[in-house]
Amino acid sequence: MPENVYLVFSSPPAGIDAAEYGDWYEGHVHDILGVEGFAAARRFDLEVIRGDTSPTMYTHLSLYEIDGDPREAMARLAKVSGTDAVPLPEWFGGIRFASFYGAPLEGAIDLAALDHLYAVFSRPPDSLPLEEFIDWYATHARENLTAEGFERMWRYRLDPDTVDPAAPPRVQHAALYEVHGELPQLRAALKAAADAGRVGFPDFFDDILFASLDCHAASRVLAAA
Repeated sequence: MPENVYLVFSSPPAGIDAAEYGDWYEGHVHDILGVEGFAAARRFDLEVIRGDTSPTMYTHLSLYEIDGDPREAMARLAKVSGTDAVPLPEWFGGIRFASFYGAPLEGAIDLAALDHLYAVFSRPPDSLPLEEFIDWYATHARENLTAEGFERMWRYRLDPDTVDPAAPPRVQHAALYEVHGELPQLRAALKAAADAGRVGFPDFFDDILFASLDCHAASRVLAAA
């Protein structure tokens, strides 16, 4: 089962509404899944929970499962983008994009289960090496899973690919939670877990860069033929 993911955040250009953009993107994902290495994908609509750093400024996420080297898959996609295999609309250049390679830290994601995704993006304080932060977050994520409505979690080390000049990426780590319930209840459940002492906070916690998104599935899972 593929373990690497590729996350594409975007917002439509002016004059293209959400419904038109979603209809086009559904076909676009189908085209992309015809490229070797792209195994499956699901699209999400986004709402900011916390933070103002990338990727909180986008309205749409396409989350791809990648079989093999994701950079090789992206190179193959680049060769056919704009051709009959992966046609692009005339307004494609007006889309605002940011994308990340995601190297797995927890195993293969279950896209079919992710009707509702609570996505937390972060970067350690300058004083803390990334590897130490990743180790600490393994415990932190499992503590968060004690909160009601938080079911499962997958973590990724992030490496930016497409960089939005208006919002250069800073985050290096993603924790993607499968959740059930409305956002206010989920936030209250996290607070209750912390108040009960089930979630601990180290001295460096306030210096972590956090950005989080509430993600609701905008499509079923599409799989490569």
